[in-house]
Amino acid sequence: MLPDTADVAVLANYGAPLLQVLAQRAARLPPVAGEGLVAALARIALALQAANPAQIRRQEGWWGRLLGRDVDREAQGHALQSQLGVLALQAREQAQHLQQHQQQRALAIVERAEAATALDAWVEVGASRLAHCDASGHAALSERLDHLRRLAALHRVEAGQWQLLQDQDTLLLQRFARIHDVLLPAWRQATLADQSAAGAALAGKAATLHAQIDDEVAAAQARLR
Repeated sequence: MLPDTADVAVLANYGAPLLQVLAQRAARLPPVAGEGLVAALARIALALQAANPAQIRRQEGWWGRLLGRDVDREAQGHALQSQLGVLALQAREQAQHLQQHQQQRALAIVERAEAATALDAWVEVGASRLAHCDASGHAALSERLDHLRRLAALHRVEAGQWQLLQDQDTLLLQRFARIHDVLLPAWRQATLADQSAAGAALAGKAATLHAQIDDEVAAAQARLR
């Protein structure tokens, strides 16, 4: 409520109770939460690439080969090859962590939207009283209302940015599901068949699935750049 008297100090602090409540409710979230899942998927891709040193050399380029990075990556990949099951488990754990973070972020998005709506309501009430203020009170209240409007706009921008991250993480989880549930099991099956009498017919399929996994991981990594 506005003061009955033209108390400039009170008018200049209009909305303070609301701001105090909003500060108590404000969520604190890291800007990005998918790095762990992207890194886990990258380790899976590297483990698969160890069987194809030529691909690693192409990815590192001339300068990387000169520095020996291709050799280091190939060694890392060979070390990871026998741990594909563990790597898949780590990726699942990271996916679950990201899903939990998404739930927290969804609540934060709602909180920011509600905060903006509440600020708008206080601005509307305050603006309706401007005509009843003297010159000094009018100036103080106008400045305060502008501040509240800027805060409302900031809350909406934050909610929009978080929604973009939410959408990106949903896409990342879809990529994870495609790699973990579809491509990786199919690659394993094709690789085992490649070692059997019927393997010749499936060798190309394993290479194709490997390339698809690489593409999915590269797309996931691109979101962090």
